[in-house]
Amino acid sequence: MPLLGLGQRRHPELDSLFISNPDRSSQNIPSGAELKPIWDEVNDALWAAFTNLLPADWTQKHTAVSEEDYKLEPHRNRFTILLGRTAHLSYHFGQAKLARLK
Repeated sequence: MPLLGLGQRRHPELDSLFISNPDRSSQNIPSGAELKPIWDEVNDALWAAFTNLLPADWTQKHTAVSEEDYKLEPHRNRFTILLGRTAHLSYHFGQAKLARLK
């Protein structure tokens, strides 16, 4: 949400488990049942923010790019972030589906 300029970061306490450290470095990974309400909360907040955006808002720069760089590369916008994150999620969804087949 901060990257898109849509609000504060939610659940930074999960960074050490899923972002900052290598996979399987912690024995205290929350269960799917514990993560589901967090997932739903974040998705609900994103959806609420998305529904308030106008089409022109999607072409605004995201917060990780400077004004100068955005002028040179206008494709570095909110919509591109959404497309990239969605593609990344679909990749992992495919991995999960293949893992279930084993």
